[in-house]
Amino acid sequence: MMKKLPAPVPARQVLWLGWKLVILLSVALCFVALLRLHFSPDLSSPNSLSRPARVRSRISGGTFDGIPKIAFLFLARFNLPLDFLWGSFFENADVANFSIYIHSAPGFVFDESTTRSLFFYDRQLTNSIQVIWGESSMIEAERLLLESALEDPANQRFVLLSDSCVPLYNFSYIYRYLMSSSRSFVDSFLDAKDGRYHPKMSPVIPKEKWRKGSQWISLLRSHAEVIVDDEVVLPVFKKFCKRRPPMDTGKGKLNIVSEFNPLMNATGLTGHSLFYLFEMRIGG
Repeated sequence: MMKKLPAPVPARQVLWLGWKLVILLSVALCFVALLRLHFSPDLSSPNSLSRPARVRSRISGGTFDGIPKIAFLFLARFNLPLDFLWGSFFENADVANFSIYIHSAPGFVFDESTTRSLFFYDRQLTNSIQVIWGESSMIEAERLLLESALEDPANQRFVLLSDSCVPLYNFSYIYRYLMSSSRSFVDSFLDAKDGRYHPKMSPVIPKEKWRKGSQWISLLRSHAEVIVDDEVVLPVFKKFCKRRPPMDTGKGKLNIVSEFNPLMNATGLTGHSLFYLFEMRIGG
C-alpha cells in the first residue's frame, strides 16, 4: 500500500511566514538602535565630543582617607625671585600638609645655584613647555601643573601662583581657611567694555558665558580634574588665543585695520582663559 505524500504548503502561507520573519527582524533591529541611542552620548553637544580616554589613577576628594595637602603650583618664567619669602612661609608648616610644583622654562633646574630655599630643590616639572605670554601655551602650562599635582591623592586643594605672588598670612591660617571650605575660589565679573570675545568661539563658548577674571585661583580636587580632563574648551582657545602681530611702522593707520585681533588688547587674553574653562564646565 503506497504512503500518501504530504500536502504541499500553500504559497500564501509561505509568503505570510516570510513577512512575519521580516517584521520580527525589523522590530529587533529598531530595539537595538534605540538602546544604542539611549546609552550613547549626544554628539550635538560640545561637551560630548569624542576624545581619547585619559587614564589616570585618582582618588576623589570624598573618598581620600589621610592628611590632606595643599598643592602650591608656581608658574614661573625661570627662577622664583621671592623664594626667600616663600622659604620662611614653608618653614613654619608641617611638610605633610603641602606639596610644591613649579613650571619653569624647559631645562631650568631648581638647585643650590638657582634658588635660596631648600623647599624648591628639584620641584620643577620634567615635561615643561615653552610659554608665550598672551597665548594658549599659558593655559597648557597651568594644566601640566594641575595634572602633576593630581597624581598625588593627598593633594586636595590646588593653588595656582605666579613668580611674583607672596603669602599675606602664615601657613596655618591659609591651610585652615582652604581646608574648611567646600568651594573653589576664583575671580569673575562681567566686563561690558571687554571686546576680546570672538564670535567663532560659539557654540562651544557662548558669549553669555564669557567672563573676566584672574588666572590665580584656588581649586578643589574635583574642579582641578575638570580642567585637566577638558578636551572641548581648550582647543577653541588654542585656535583663537593668539598674540597680536607686531606693528608695521610703514603701514601707519593701516595697522588698525589689517592687524586688529578682536581677542587681544594691551592686557592680553590669557589671564582670563583658565578661569573661563573652569567656570563654563562647572556651571558657576
